[in-house]
Amino acid sequence: MGTLAARTAMTGAIGAAAAVLAFPVAASAAADVTVNPSAVAPGGQFTVAAYCGASATSARLSGTSWGGPSEITLDGYTEGGPGAFAATLTVPAATLPGTYQLDVTCGDGETGTGSLVVSPTGAPEGGGGATSLGPNRVLLAAGGGLLLVSGAGAGLLLRRRYRGHHCA
Repeated sequence: MGTLAARTAMTGAIGAAAAVLAFPVAASAAADVTVNPSAVAPGGQFTVAAYCGASATSARLSGTSWGGPSEITLDGYTEGGPGAFAATLTVPAATLPGTYQLDVTCGDGETGTGSLVVSPTGAPEGGGGATSLGPNRVLLAAGGGLLLVSGAGAGLLLRRRYRGHHCA
């Protein structure tokens, strides 16, 4: 009889584990939070976007960590799809450099966290370099010419060496 009780207990434990895996707890759902740009100088602007579940009708951001308002309502972000919200915010000029956690709570109960880096200089400027408008044909031609000249010079050196060291 002891074996039957052990089998019953084992079957019950396996059934309970399968139920937990089949029906995950709702609290484990997490909203995806993005910050763009991720590094901002004090006084600069950034956009925070929250991607909640499709049933979410609102989202709030706590701004106290970086010196913003205690509760910021995010606007609907139609380009992000159902359950997407966003807001463009300004970092107060008095905010000290550092990494700040942005906590978002969605109307459907999901929560998410993003990171904002406040640095003395903000994010590096992008663009405006030599290739920002596409390939520069003058630079490509100059580089190709240099490769041809160096290849020809190397070929002449190897040919001269080879001719001078024949063994009989």
